[in-house]
Amino acid sequence: MTDRRRYTRPKTLQAIWTVLVAGVTVALVVVDVVPTVIAVGGAGVCWVAGLVAIGLSERRHWRAMVAASSFDPGPSGHTADLQRIIRGQSVTVATDVDSLLAPEHIQVRAAVEGVDASFTVRIVDRELADRTGVTTGVDDLDERFVFTGAEGNISVLLTETVKDALLAVETPGTFTVQADRVVFEVPFTRLTAEELDAAGDAVAALAAQLESATGK
Repeated sequence: MTDRRRYTRPKTLQAIWTVLVAGVTVALVVVDVVPTVIAVGGAGVCWVAGLVAIGLSERRHWRAMVAASSFDPGPSGHTADLQRIIRGQSVTVATDVDSLLAPEHIQVRAAVEGVDASFTVRIVDRELADRTGVTTGVDDLDERFVFTGAEGNISVLLTETVKDALLAVETPGTFTVQADRVVFEVPFTRLTAEELDAAGDAVAALAAQLESATGK
């Protein structure tokens, strides 16, 4: 089942609002219900008010999520939005925008130390996957995720602790495991506190297992 939050991101809502206001304005001008100056001026005020309301709603949700989660705000605006030590790993959370037109999304990440290798393992929620992957032999995992990467690397990562942590993540997203970091990307920003905590725990579990497997 598709998560509707993928289609109700702030930029998407702002684009819909812009099209709606523009459409109504054009209709009013064409049928000459009100003078053009009044129609355009009123539309401008409504458009700005709508954008502000969407932004404030998103900010209120973010603050409520942070207050209810186990994460703490970062020390300054130049660092990650949120941070926490989980399983001995420093886990950070930040909203990210790849480009001006790209939608906002959340990244949960942990740095990995002591791994001298070059590899990539991806664990993608099936809701977001567009390809087949490696079968792990664990039915619950294979039903939920698509695994890509070398089978040996995947098997090293999938301890019982990591399996349980992955299955606890109910938010559709993509885990990317590399030698220097573990990143979980969620294609929207409206998570619950419980979803954020579960994502952070899974990222930490993967990072801890990667370091442990290499003898750090």
